[in-house]
Amino acid sequence: MKYNVELLRQENYKPTFWSGGMATELTTYPLNSDYASKNFLWRLGIAKIDIPESTFSSLPKVSRKFMVIEGKITLDHENKYKKLLNSFEQDHFMGDWNTKTYGKAFVFNLMTRENYNGELLHFNISPKKQLKFQYKTPLNKDLAAICFYTVNGGFNSTINDKVFKTVKNDLILINCVNSSCAHKFMLSNNTSEITDIIVSIIYRN
Repeated sequence: MKYNVELLRQENYKPTFWSGGMATELTTYPLNSDYASKNFLWRLGIAKIDIPESTFSSLPKVSRKFMVIEGKITLDHENKYKKLLNSFEQDHFMGDWNTKTYGKAFVFNLMTRENYNGELLHFNISPKKQLKFQYKTPLNKDLAAICFYTVNGGFNSTINDKVFKTVKNDLILINCVNSSCAHKFMLSNNTSEITDIIVSIIYRN
């Protein structure tokens, strides 16, 4: 199966600042959309929360998947619930909730709007080992994209007969044209350390 694949590196990203620290926009869809304009249908980003307490901006009609990469924080959704997140634990909440954070952490965000939604998965690969990532789209889902974000370490993967080599902070963006197929990717850790990967799976409703 042929895919439309992009390898995005740190110099491709858009850094921004917010009240709680620094944020980085990894990619958005459609092309040329962005967080500031609120015209994206889905968005991947990372953020460093470096103050003990912060309040999230209100994002009406935005669904958020939120995973801690490093550190630990407590999310306090006013009049709903509190949740402590350690490394690679996640929460799903709506952007118009009144949400505060307590603690310092480095986090990964998936935001979706309108007829898009998604999920986050975490995997790690031992040094010099391989991981076969397999995904079969559920019958009631229309797969839009699979993205691999390298938290640390690095991996190689051959897609469309081309070898993609990632290092820390790289993102492989795979746009899926035929979502009825099973998708298989072999990921090979090319480093002497554990490689942590966050996989974002994005659907059209």
